[in-house]
Amino acid sequence: MSSTTDLPQQPHQIVAGALERLSEAFGARDVEAAVDCFSPDGAVYGDDLGEHAHGAEELRPFLAELFEEAFTITWETGATGETGGTWSRRRGDVLWFVSEAEAVLDYPDGLRERVRFQLSGILSATDGRWRFELFNGAQPVSPSRELLVRAG
Repeated sequence: MSSTTDLPQQPHQIVAGALERLSEAFGARDVEAAVDCFSPDGAVYGDDLGEHAHGAEELRPFLAELFEEAFTITWETGATGETGGTWSRRRGDVLWFVSEAEAVLDYPDGLRERVRFQLSGILSATDGRWRFELFNGAQPVSPSRELLVRAG
């Protein structure tokens, strides 16, 4: 494994850079660039049941299907958008984070929709780059969108 001495060292720089690279790959609908943001065994989870992929072989078709949507999706975190911020912690070559964001959905007709979003994950220094071991993007639950059902 390559040294991380040439990589950003502050957690907020690491998270911002990793999220920006992944957002750019999503915006370009570039499956290989997005997969390259993950470690070989990295995983992604969305907010729908069954919306997940583990490892590069599952990530490729998962992302290809996502990129077939009528819209492109990117995000802006608290550092660049109008939302809160990012919480992160680092131990050596492993970092975990939660970041408030806005998902930006761009449609072919020029419509742009912004939705509150929460990004979280684990990054590790792999082959001289910070890559996602785990990435999750989800819409936060609000009182008007309660998902849990109370048992009797």
